[in-house]
Amino acid sequence: MKIETRHKEPLKEYTTLHIGGYCHNLYFPKSEKEIRYLLDTYDPIILGKGSNVLINDTVEYDHVMILTKYKGIYLQGDVIIAESGARLMDVCLFALEHSLTGLEFAYGIPGSVGGAVIMNAGAYGGEVKDVLIQVDTTEGSYSNEDCCFEYRKSRFSDTKECILRGYFKVQKGNKEEIQAKMQDLITRRREKQPLDKYSAGSTFKRGKDFYASATISECGLKGYAVNDAMVSTKHAGFLINEGNASYTEFLALIHDVKRIVFEKTGRVLETEVKIIE
Repeated sequence: MKIETRHKEPLKEYTTLHIGGYCHNLYFPKSEKEIRYLLDTYDPIILGKGSNVLINDTVEYDHVMILTKYKGIYLQGDVIIAESGARLMDVCLFALEHSLTGLEFAYGIPGSVGGAVIMNAGAYGGEVKDVLIQVDTTEGSYSNEDCCFEYRKSRFSDTKECILRGYFKVQKGNKEEIQAKMQDLITRRREKQPLDKYSAGSTFKRGKDFYASATISECGLKGYAVNDAMVSTKHAGFLINEGNASYTEFLALIHDVKRIVFEKTGRVLETEVKIIE
């Protein structure tokens, strides 16, 4: 089977944090058949858009599968079917093009459909679980209830199942109103978040009775840095790579922030970013 493959590639070029070691064999499947073949043959690490991950840059990985070319988006009645490598942003734009409402909250979330399903991605009062009615994986199909969605978590968070596609229930809406809401949300993101910097998105989960970003800011940690790994001065919930941060430095920053917050407030921060060692 002829699958697009690249060799000896730096994984940092495939992550939004811009950190990661070399990969000997990097695969770009375009079909479910190719995905299943790669999983059965090599058991690769699976990446989508590479957001929400911190990859060790001291390790050379043998096999990594990037799903960004498995990205079809289709409409079936009032359901949008999106393959796992499709950008969530593109799914939102597809909905806008067809005057479909329900996905506006996701406009600006940087990940892929697969990643969004795994972590139940959300923003501005909406979450994937609110619109997802079915998920197909390499192991079977799951209803919304079967997915066991929680805050930034699903049944897939701790398994090796590969998401193949998600089914999103939408409704007919007014195109101008949908576009206005999407524009408002992306404007708010740009004003409040360091979108011009390398980051993995929000580094820590919201606490049960506190917001991680506000707590980190209250502890005076904006601008706190371990070399090029730094707490954003724009939004304390984002730890950023100023250009040349290493895996070790970024991990040290995460640990420092968690330690200082606990010492000053007694609050325990839980890391949202997935760490690939």
